[in-house]
Amino acid sequence: MATRISRWLLVTAALFATSTATADEAWRKDFLATLEKGPARLEVGAFDLSLHARINLWGGWVADDSLLDQGDPMQKSGFRLRRTRFGVDGHILKTVTYEVEMDIFDSEKQGGPLYSAWIDWTPSRWFGLKMGLQKFPFVRTEMNSSAGTAHLDRAIGVKAMAPGETLGLTVHSQLWKDHLTLTLGLFNGIQRKASFFQGYEGTGVTLGNRFERLAYVGRVDIEPLAPLGRGEPDLDGGSIRLGVGGSGMYSDGKTDKIYGASGYVHLKAYGLHFLGEATWDHAQPQDRPTTTATTPTEIDRLTAQGTVGYVAKAVNTGLAVRGEYINDNLALSNEGDQVVVAVSLTYYALEHFLKATFEYQTRIELHGMKLKNDAAIVGVQLGF
Repeated sequence: MATRISRWLLVTAALFATSTATADEAWRKDFLATLEKGPARLEVGAFDLSLHARINLWGGWVADDSLLDQGDPMQKSGFRLRRTRFGVDGHILKTVTYEVEMDIFDSEKQGGPLYSAWIDWTPSRWFGLKMGLQKFPFVRTEMNSSAGTAHLDRAIGVKAMAPGETLGLTVHSQLWKDHLTLTLGLFNGIQRKASFFQGYEGTGVTLGNRFERLAYVGRVDIEPLAPLGRGEPDLDGGSIRLGVGGSGMYSDGKTDKIYGASGYVHLKAYGLHFLGEATWDHAQPQDRPTTTATTPTEIDRLTAQGTVGYVAKAVNTGLAVRGEYINDNLALSNEGDQVVVAVSLTYYALEHFLKATFEYQTRIELHGMKLKNDAAIVGVQLGF
């Protein structure tokens, strides 16, 4: 009799645990679906609007030679509020999509705290038109949202080589539905900052194009098997998905003429992911530059990165390792020639909506002075 009771209790406990786990998993899926769609959402007929926000908070240690101007995550040990974003997005009549987003503390942009503001009209998969302050479609890992990275942030070389949000117009077409996309863009011209690692200047938007002239860009993206889905790591654990693409750009800037090319490969499969991208550009001074902040002579630059990682879905934890090569002048051998290695451990409490990352980064100068600029940072992201 006692044995039967014991077995009954064990079976009951097992069923209770299973039902509780199932209920928790069902609640998690429903909650994630709500966050994906937008928890603060308004729908009126053919119009809808969703509020979204994101906070990235970092804290940790950096070595003595670390400098923000040289691409390091922090300049001194302590804390950094990396992003504080707030915005709205939605649709009108299904064919029109819009977004307005603010970067509350400005990110040192000339355009003020406005981060993006665009309208997209896509009447069919064959043709779409997007106009406003938007991603410059040149480097894939810059176009990808920083909310979905497998690391604390994008690679150092991406910030150095990729223009950020720029005011302009893009035309896009899905030549093969859900698999092949062609994008062409015309933008206000772009201008680099004084330091290579600081990347491009933020450009004002309300006064229009006064000095920058124009920039041109085109790219093609192919996902031949199935859509890659959201973010860099494989949180879904699905079957093989592959993305490849490339781009070319030319900017007739007020001080420099810049043209370049970029290409990437992105693979996801069963929790594993690989993402590799290389970017090259060539800059030469204008014959009559409008300012003195110009390159003294023609220069070629190259960066390349590759990251590989795995997400253990059972414990919602991922490990990723990224290596990148940076050469800020192919004609010189100096501290600008670097290898950077970052190792990141991330706990995805609610996928990319709530996650915590510990990352250790080391920078190796291949020539010239050896700097002490390693970093160990913990970052927390909350978004919806």
